[in-house]
This record gives sequence, C-alpha cells and structure tokens, in this order.
Amino acid sequence: MRRRTLATASAAAVAISLGGFASAALADNAMPIGPADTHVSEAPKVTNTFGPGAEVHYDVEPANLILSEFTTGRGIEWESWGPDEAVGTGDLYGVWIGLDGEYYEDVTITLSSVEDGYFTEFTVTGDFEQPEHPEDLTHGYIPGYLG
Repeated sequence: MRRRTLATASAAAVAISLGGFASAALADNAMPIGPADTHVSEAPKVTNTFGPGAEVHYDVEPANLILSEFTTGRGIEWESWGPDEAVGTGDLYGVWIGLDGEYYEDVTITLSSVEDGYFTEFTVTGDFEQPEHPEDLTHGYIPGYLG
C-alpha cells in the first residue's frame, strides 16, 4: 500500500510540474493527455520566385506567384489553402499570352500534390483561349521545389 501512495504522490507532483497538461488519470498510471490535443498542423507552402532577384521564397497564400518559367499569377485572392489543395482567383500573365502586357483576368489557380509540406503542381482554368500545348503553361510542376 505504501508503494502505491508514493507512486500517487510522485504522479501528482509530475502533474503539477507539467503546468496542467497532465490528466488526473496520471495518478492511476494512465497515459497523460498532453499538448498534442491542441496541435494544429502547419499549412502547406509553395516555392515562389516572384520579386526582385528571383530569390526563392516559401509562401502561404502569395498574392503573386511564378507558376512556371512561362506563366505567372498576379493579384491572387485565395479562397482556400490546404491541406491537400489551394484554390484562388487572379490574373494570368505569360509570354504565350502576349508580349505587350496582355493577360487573362479572373482565372482560377489550383495548387495540388503536396510533398513534404509543399505544393508541387498547378492548374489554371478559366474563360480564355487554351494554348495548343498546355504543359508548363496552364498546368505543370511549380519551379523551385527540390524535394
């Protein structure tokens, strides 16, 4: 009986030292309930080279995003972000659209295929003339992800 009393007193001391993370059930040799109850997983990021110097940034919900070497999304407003895909609306720029600053408005940009916490693929849809060969123009792999 004395052994259980010492174990119970030790468990109570541990519960107090954990600042409330431990359950009273610890005194009965049950597993403690810890901070895992409140853990929120981190949102996926996307590699982005938009901006001066083309430095790589790891962003969540960027307003401007280099989708490929040929395609850029600008003024993107994200309706959803993660955990499996991100969907936003913005303007689409690219040399394949025109060399005089032409762009398509109100396109839908979808990021998908999360690997190691990063979106790795994109798709662009909307009411615009689709390119003859859409690879890397309206869908493809996002540059900069090294896995």
